[in-house]
Amino acid sequence: MESFVNAIVSGLISGSLYAAMALGLTIIYGISRVFNFGHGVVALMGAYTAWLFVQEAKTAGLPLLAGMVISCAVLFGFGMLVYQFAMKPLMKKANWEISTVLFMLGMGILMENVILQLFGPRVKSIPVFAEGYLKVGMVQINWHELIVIGIVLAAIILLNLFFKVTRTGQSMQAVAQSVSGAKVVGIDIERIFGLTFGLAFAVTGFSGILLGTKYFMNPHIGWEWMVKGFVIVCFGGLGSTNGAIYAAIILGVVEALATLYFGAMWVWPIWFAIFLVVLLVRPQGILGGRA
Repeated sequence: MESFVNAIVSGLISGSLYAAMALGLTIIYGISRVFNFGHGVVALMGAYTAWLFVQEAKTAGLPLLAGMVISCAVLFGFGMLVYQFAMKPLMKKANWEISTVLFMLGMGILMENVILQLFGPRVKSIPVFAEGYLKVGMVQINWHELIVIGIVLAAIILLNLFFKVTRTGQSMQAVAQSVSGAKVVGIDIERIFGLTFGLAFAVTGFSGILLGTKYFMNPHIGWEWMVKGFVIVCFGGLGSTNGAIYAAIILGVVEALATLYFGAMWVWPIWFAIFLVVLLVRPQGILGGRA
């Protein structure tokens, strides 16, 4: 029983990390209809940027949170540049849905190799926020994992507030509902798309940093994160932020229980079996639609 309870807790922690990772993919697709196949590598860029900052800042005693802020700011700027110099001209051409996907895939491969050349093939990890653990009854959880859950919850709440309260967030929601309708009421579509890419890249980089504190990093693991993000957003419903969160939690718990009872090698088959059943029964995902 104790193993089961701790597996559920571990699954909730993993699910919260996967939810943060899937949000960046959902934001881009939900608003701009561009599917970012370089998503996992963008997350890895955020992780390596934070790792580099932490290594350089050790003598200054600066915390990991400062590295996270800098890394997210760098990824925000990078996302804006990608839109301005690549996505913006591509989205004005015929068959832009295919050309943008191919560009993002190519960008992911390019950045993977840049990371490989800059940091080498050896695995790396980002230091945890805090050492030690808390034990309550049968449940044992690391202080670091508690902090991660708190950070993810805070990020989700702030994102929801951003979309509901701020003028820019409301404009993004309007564009997600109808681009032509947003144009009619005077919303600058290109500005919103640019901010969308910046925000999505920053959120993705943020998730990569958190993943880097839990798992070892190497220049190629971004593709595994990409596949997980793809399954989660399709499972939850393309463009649905709430669907992505629910799907991530469900699959995180499934992953933990599958590892406990069947072994880690069965995680992917069970994930995809559930994914395919959901697509057969409800092709639009558990919540479906853009939101």
